[in-house]
Amino acid sequence: MSIPFTSKDTNNQLTEKIRLKEMKNETQEGHITAEQIAEWKKKFKTDKLHKLTVKDKDGNPIVGYLKPPGREIKATALSMYSQNKILECGEFIRDNCWLGGDERLKMSGDIADTAAIQASGIIKFLEAELGEV
Repeated sequence: MSIPFTSKDTNNQLTEKIRLKEMKNETQEGHITAEQIAEWKKKFKTDKLHKLTVKDKDGNPIVGYLKPPGREIKATALSMYSQNKILECGEFIRDNCWLGGDERLKMSGDIADTAAIQASGIIKFLEAELGEV
């Protein structure tokens, strides 16, 4: 399994390392469990993740998960968006916020393009108004 350990690791520590490694392998294969989602929420200190779903030509859902974008990701994405680079903006968000799921969302032509366009909608703003007084 290629799990690093030391002679000081307890059985519980080794069990946890094995559990996390197995979850990582399942995630890379597109199998996401409720336990994995809870682990991501804990790791990124958030109560909300983004589930990205694209349907293939047969109507089958292809699912991936994204973490909320940080300030740096938002800044770069908004710069692309302001230059009308909508697809590139979405690709940047999708690739930099990717947690796991079906890899076709990142690599497979129309599926990846559709996922990128949907990912560009991840950045939300509150209603605001700017005026002069």
